[in-house]
Amino acid sequence: MDKKTTQLHKYHLSQEAKFIDFGDWSMPFSYEGTLKEHDIVRTSSGFFDVSHMGRLEIQYSEIEKISKLICSEIIDIPTNKALYSIFTNADGNALDDVIFWKFDDKIILIPNASNSEKIKSHLDAHNVEFIDKSPDTVLIAVQGPDTIDLIQDKFDIPEKFSTNFSENYLYARTGYTGEDGVEIMANNEDAESLLTFLIEKGIKPCGLGSRDTLRLEASLPLYGFELSEDITPVEASLTWTITNKNDYLGSKRINDQLSGESHKVLKKFIIDSRKIARTETVGIAGETKGLVTSGNFSPMLNKSIGFILFENMPSQDLIEFDIRGNLVEGNIVNKRFLS
Repeated sequence: MDKKTTQLHKYHLSQEAKFIDFGDWSMPFSYEGTLKEHDIVRTSSGFFDVSHMGRLEIQYSEIEKISKLICSEIIDIPTNKALYSIFTNADGNALDDVIFWKFDDKIILIPNASNSEKIKSHLDAHNVEFIDKSPDTVLIAVQGPDTIDLIQDKFDIPEKFSTNFSENYLYARTGYTGEDGVEIMANNEDAESLLTFLIEKGIKPCGLGSRDTLRLEASLPLYGFELSEDITPVEASLTWTITNKNDYLGSKRINDQLSGESHKVLKKFIIDSRKIARTETVGIAGETKGLVTSGNFSPMLNKSIGFILFENMPSQDLIEFDIRGNLVEGNIVNKRFLS
């Protein structure tokens, strides 16, 4: 079966992008090389086509129904704010981690590409009305320390994790790289002019390869790896997202875990070498076993980093990894990889 492509696929072809199969999608993996694109975002500004992610428009009349499905407080946060949250199932496990953009008259919900259909079905099952704007719009993430200076003559930049809009665009000062920037939703007919503006500003296209190493350095989870329908927000060390004081789907189990019930624990680690502990690598900390969920080499730290999911809280920070039959030592870190 042919893979889906975004509305910007012809542009990616014109730039001779290297493509990767990402779920049901054929997406650009890199243009000039992952390491170069990683550096572009860390030192200047790059843009990503993330139009494979969903864009669902929801009216405020549905907000109380939404509140019963996520672990975060959404009703009382101010308008013109962005909210990172997690849809949970009846067992408290993660159906998807998402972003909500609140505006005066509506909410935009952005689910992960692989979960868009699941979240739409979930909303339908709980009688939440929405309009799927994904086919009619594109979503571009512009990221890097120079981003705001480069685009502020076209966009009225809001505070971090806030939203804004203009005649042709909805956008939020959010991203998935650890750098400052905005994510911009535009109608399909405005996509070409948006790309032209970014390119004229010297902002470079970047692919999913650098997006993954950037998010890992920024200590950000990826659904299907650090989060899944077998992992709760507590187990994923995302307790800061649990701000919903009312009952919601799976809240009893989540509250039990918050109260001290034994559970799995996700930790970050560093290996002081170029040896990479990749996904499903076994790691042992004391007597506690874990499996790596994501692992890669950090260009900024010049070390290998990753996440590991332990069966319970490890008794020590030293981890022994079995990498291709060799024992390699790493250490748990309890802060962000990059400050």
